Amino acid sequence: ADASEFVPKIHALQNQAELLRSGELRQVIETMKSLRKSDLNSVISEVDELLSALIDAIQGLRDSALSSTEIRDQLESLDLLEAKSKPEKPKRPARKDSVETMMEVHVMGLSHHSAPVEVRQKLAVAEAKWNEYAQDLVNFARTSSGYVVPEAAVLSTCNRFELYFASPEQKKYSAIDCVNEFLREQSGLSSEELDPYLFNYSGHDAINHLFEVSSGLDSLVLGEAQILAQVKACHEHCIAKGGPEEEEKVPGAGGKIVAKMLNAGIRIGKQVRTRTKIGKGSVSVSSAAVELMMSRSMQDLRKPASKVHVGVIGAGKMSRLLLLALFSKHPDIKVTLVNRSVDKAEAVLEDELVKARGGSNASVASTDDMFDVMKECDVVFTATGSEVPIIHPENVEGRQRPLMLVDISVPLNVAKGCEDVENVFSYSVDDLQKVVQANAQKRQAEVEKAKKIISTEVGKFKVWQASQGAVPYLAALQVMAENIRKMETDNLSHKLKGLDERERAAVDKLTRHIVDQIFRPIYYSMKEDEAMEAKKDKIWALKSMFKLDPVYKRGILTEGSEPKGQLNP
Repeated sequence: ADASEFVPKIHALQNQAELLRSGELRQVIETMKSLRKSDLNSVISEVDELLSALIDAIQGLRDSALSSTEIRDQLESLDLLEAKSKPEKPKRPARKDSVETMMEVHVMGLSHHSAPVEVRQKLAVAEAKWNEYAQDLVNFARTSSGYVVPEAAVLSTCNRFELYFASPEQKKYSAIDCVNEFLREQSGLSSEELDPYLFNYSGHDAINHLFEVSSGLDSLVLGEAQILAQVKACHEHCIAKGGPEEEEKVPGAGGKIVAKMLNAGIRIGKQVRTRTKIGKGSVSVSSAAVELMMSRSMQDLRKPASKVHVGVIGAGKMSRLLLLALFSKHPDIKVTLVNRSVDKAEAVLEDELVKARGGSNASVASTDDMFDVMKECDVVFTATGSEVPIIHPENVEGRQRPLMLVDISVPLNVAKGCEDVENVFSYSVDDLQKVVQANAQKRQAEVEKAKKIISTEVGKFKVWQASQGAVPYLAALQVMAENIRKMETDNLSHKLKGLDERERAAVDKLTRHIVDQIFRPIYYSMKEDEAMEAKKDKIWALKSMFKLDPVYKRGILTEGSEPKGQLNP
């Protein structure tokens, strides 16, 4: 049978148990207790405990049923009908630890730490579709009473997939369930296939995660800078207006909370890199090779690094990364890229990122001319896929000027013995690994400094986030004050008949200014740096004192109102 058929029965059973315990049976129990019979007292206590346990069991059954959205809706409608049929009782104040206007932030996703590439590929989203994906999530989590996930932003790279989203604090568990179900639907993976690899953080932990990501603490290469650019792209997409005339056709779904959090992440990422050495020192073999050349050029070659002629053997991924590192330091350095396919070498130099960093004095040559090119070079980097050495001692003998060989290949491209040739200084990938490890240790020592900065900034963001819970009530207060101002002004209109249009405008401006000045201390008070509980106390005081209903400007709808599609394209 459909589980929803039992909802009315559960509801009726709960009511009967409550009536039994608080109604006639309660009177009988109290009467029997007054007899002061010790035997009766123990029996009565047991009956009372049994009834309490029965009510708790029924409540537990009801709570378990709430996991189904359909059943939950039925129970809530029954509660509403029952409330209307009963005499109105004084309402108990809602608990302050769950403010209806407060938003909570979350992040859900997977990364290189936990998920294999096969799973990451299932969730990967091309950057051009980030906003479309976020909008799909917002609409997926939309109900008749509002948006469960009114704000969302996508960050999808080769190493990670992350959804940053915000939800009303009271709906945070529903929001997490919605996003989880959405990811299963989008990826085509079952819970058993996807859930073991997913991570999910909320509140403080979600903010802390983003700040660590943007600072490079969560990257495959500690402190790498590329992730900061990716977080910046995520922020730019999520705040995009969208439209036929705009570069971004689909509007972002970031909203105020998520957009502010991403923007803070960018700022913290920059701050961490400025105030620590987390990004200093090469931690990849390619960049370490360039660093070694720069540090040894004067000693080995008796030339500054900017004046040397560099030869790069091979036009694969490692060579491309090496050129990026090299042109980042010396955009106009003289370079000859040697490869079996000259066309492929030219394609590497024409690569958008490589070209953006330099290469004005770069040229290409065929592998057939490799040794002739080497005679003209001061430094030669080797990065080919050859399984045997391609440079031997006899190939570098008899040089009149020094030559630095830097082999970043595995297997090695430079044969043993080259380091013994006069005027030749040969370094292998093992020498570079020492540089990488030393720099990685130095970066690791900076992690604690970075985390202290992040911890402070997470606290600051939480204060701002909490203050946003007051915004709907402040908006309601403004509406109430404006209505009073207009009503009182209208009541006095007969006394203002003698005023011309300019004088009436002056009176109108004066009354507006008076209202603003009266409420200004309240606005400033909500922005104060204080504990979360103190902030919630203020919000509840504001709500109770003026008997306000929140006014939402976008994204979240109140019970019973019609969805307006503020977040729809």
